[in-house]
Amino acid sequence: MNSPTISRLRTEWQALGTAPPSSAACHRLAEIEPLVAHLEVNNLAELISALSLSSGRLSSREAAAVIAAMLRGADADVLIPRAIIQALIPGVLALPQRIDTAVGPWCDLDAFYADAISALWELTTSWSGTHRPYAAGDLLSAVRTRLRTLQATERRHRCRQTSTPDPLDTLPASIGRTGEELLAAALVDATGHGLTIADAAVLYATRVLGMSLAEVADRAGVPTGHLRRQRRNAIDRLVA
Repeated sequence: MNSPTISRLRTEWQALGTAPPSSAACHRLAEIEPLVAHLEVNNLAELISALSLSSGRLSSREAAAVIAAMLRGADADVLIPRAIIQALIPGVLALPQRIDTAVGPWCDLDAFYADAISALWELTTSWSGTHRPYAAGDLLSAVRTRLRTLQATERRHRCRQTSTPDPLDTLPASIGRTGEELLAAALVDATGHGLTIADAAVLYATRVLGMSLAEVADRAGVPTGHLRRQRRNAIDRLVA
């Protein structure tokens, strides 16, 4: 898919990734992150190339660990968050498989990618310096949540235009809090008042973080059917 947004990023990276500042950033990162030092790369472009499965240097699990190390050490240089964006472009390109881009505020697929990259940049810079073992998956899951929130906002706007109220419009209005924050707050309030922590965690992971039940099941080592029942229990408790 020839997306102008993605093409610009890749063209920009060809210049940034091999420039002297990139070499300096890579060396700073290697000094504090042994996983990066072990790769013996000379600049961030070589580091991103090593993360590609097609390079044959790293398994998917090893590549994920390196991205987690990059996020953890991202405060060492301003170019490191940009390198993380570059590493996650394949994940961004896969997002339309999980989100119906026709239902939303996007006039075309490139507009969708532009919003996805903007959200990814904001999240990466916000999480820089934090330890997240599943950094790549967490970042992309959070981007999906942001985009689905945009979808929900667009649906409510269209419903108001057609004078057909969306069920979400019956909720009390709030200023400055996202749908994810409202749900998270509701889960906190309900936990301990009939809602178990385990059930709340499943709903939080799937509706706030944007993870699929399969992803949660894989990480938790729990059957998907069991998680589906827990999520239903949590929803029933919240609307009771």
